[in-house]
Parts: sequence; structure tokens; C-alpha cells
Amino acid sequence: MSRAGVSIRHATDLNAPPPPDQDETCPVCKTTRYFNRDMEFRINPECYHRMCKTCVERIFKDGPNQCPYAGCHKTLRLRGFKTAFFADLAVEREVDIRRRVAAVFNKVEEDFETLDDYNEYLERVEVLTCDLVYGTDEQRRKAEAELGEWEVKHKADIERNRRLARETADARQRRIAAEEEEARQRRLREHQEELEEKANAKRFREEMLDSLQSAEMGRATEAMDKIMLKKRGHNKRDAALGAAGSSGLSIRGLREKKAVVVENKPYDPYGGVRVMPERVDLSPEKLALYSNEWVEETRTKPKFKAGGYSPDEYLTRALFEAFSGLGVFVDEEKVERSVATAGAKEAAMTGDTGGRMDVDDPF
Repeated sequence: MSRAGVSIRHATDLNAPPPPDQDETCPVCKTTRYFNRDMEFRINPECYHRMCKTCVERIFKDGPNQCPYAGCHKTLRLRGFKTAFFADLAVEREVDIRRRVAAVFNKVEEDFETLDDYNEYLERVEVLTCDLVYGTDEQRRKAEAELGEWEVKHKADIERNRRLARETADARQRRIAAEEEEARQRRLREHQEELEEKANAKRFREEMLDSLQSAEMGRATEAMDKIMLKKRGHNKRDAALGAAGSSGLSIRGLREKKAVVVENKPYDPYGGVRVMPERVDLSPEKLALYSNEWVEETRTKPKFKAGGYSPDEYLTRALFEAFSGLGVFVDEEKVERSVATAGAKEAAMTGDTGGRMDVDDPF
């Protein structure tokens, strides 16, 4: 029996979620949400027994007190209660334990000389965490002792890593804030430029109409030339001012994308490689000079042209094949080969075989 005179006969299992009828009922005062729609539940990381906010304030407002759950002898304090983030209290407990272990074992990979040492450190942390979450009472006591011993032994390193983590988080927040501010300023500039462009277009149109209206008879073209010259001067000035005032800050993900310049040229399946011969002129005028009986027949009779046949293509291919070997020297392309026998080598050099052929007798 606790000092507040409140006790519960049956302790609940953290690994099992509360029944549906108890999910909206306080296990201590038996108040349901049906009668109190503003009821809030609280838990304490010491034992993770849930109770309503009214019971927490009533039992623990005068100081530390024992948990009202039967069989739970934990001493709880009012400041230790919080609202559960997860509906499953087992998950809530594991998350809190992992957060507490990570606050003590807060080394990073840069603190180790080799990757194997870092992996062993991570394995040790995970084993310790599993003992605290799923281990027996003896394993939990050993894990708690190891956790406390590590915290006392590496207190300076823990504080240093916490400070570095805070600095890293602050730097990340500053970078994100700078990127957001730069993006906002860029959007404002683009909007302002769009408004100015519309205003300039409207002013240019009005000036053009006024100039055409006030121009003398037959001087409309001259007036238009003056207006266009003035407009080009304004465009050059705006471009120079924009280049001079451009910011040198490079924001990741917000860089201006350069448009790919696509030249208006016919499609080249060879990718710019020259496949036509350069030692012969294949212009239509030169191809017309090549003539024979068969070529003239294909040029004059419609039955050849109807099928799409072109004598110029035939001449081009023939000339290409004829001149493709120019500039290629066979002696430079040959690979020196070894000769099997001395007699064969002499015959190859002199060309004299003596009218006979020597062969080895295999028998």
C-alpha cells in the first residue's frame, strides 16, 4: 500500500498492449474517457506504468512516492512523468533505452583507427542495448553497471562528442537557413525582374506607337530603327548590370541550369566522323563527267529512276572503294614472320627454289 492509499492488484505486462476496454481507462482511478474527454495519460521511464494526469498529480505532487501498481516497488517523482509517444509501451521503453545508451556511447567512426575497431564498438553497444531491453534481471544489472562505468571512465570524451554534435547541428541549421534565405531572395529577384520586363515591354510599345504617330510621312521605318536601337542599348546595359551584381554564393540544389545549345543541323548518324573520301571530288558536277553505256542508261530511262536508284550513289561508292587504299603502305602494315627452315628463308629472299621442293619424310 502506498502513502496515498492507492494500490492495484494485478501488474500489467509491458510486452502486451492494454485491452481495448482499458485503453481509455485509467488503471488507478478507473476513470474512462467517456466521463472525462480531456483525460491525458502519463508514464514514468522508471517502470512505464500508465496512469492519468489527475492521478499523477494527486499521488506525486507532495514528493516522491511508490508506484501504485501492485508488485512495482519503484519510487517515482512527478518530474519524471511524460506523455508516451508510441501506443505500444514496449516500443516506448526500447526507444528511451536506446536514446540513453546513445548519449553515453556517442563515439563516431572518426574516433577509431580502423573500421574493425569501429564495428566492434558498435557490436558492443548493440549487445549492451539488447541486454537492457530484453535481458534478464541479472543481465540488466550487469548492463547498467557497464553503462555507468563507461560514463565515468570516458566522461571527458562524452562531453567533447556532445559539444561537437551540437556544433555540427548548429552549422547544419545555419546552412539550411542560408539556403532558404538565398532561395527566397532569388525568387524575389526573379519576380521583380518579371515585373520590370513587363513594364519595359509596355513602355516600349507605347513609345513605338507615339513615335509612329508623330513621325513624318514616309519616316516610319527610320523611327522604328531608332526605337530598336534604343531597346538594344537598354538590353546590353541590363545584361552588364546583372553580370556585375550576380552573387558568388553557390547554393546546393539551387544552381542555375544551363540550357543545352542545340544547333539546327541535319542529323549525322556518324557523329561528326568524316567517312567520305578526301582525295577525290564527289560533287554532282564531277560525277556527271563519269559516263559509260550502263550509267547513261540508268540516267535516262525512267524505269530505273522509279525504283529510287541513283547512278551518283553507284559512282560515289565505286570511287570511294577505288581511293580508299591511298595513303596505306603495305610494308608498314606487314608483320615480320619467322621462316621454318634456312632453305625456305633463302628461297623467300632470292625467289629461287631450284626446281625442287624438300619435304620431311614422316616415315
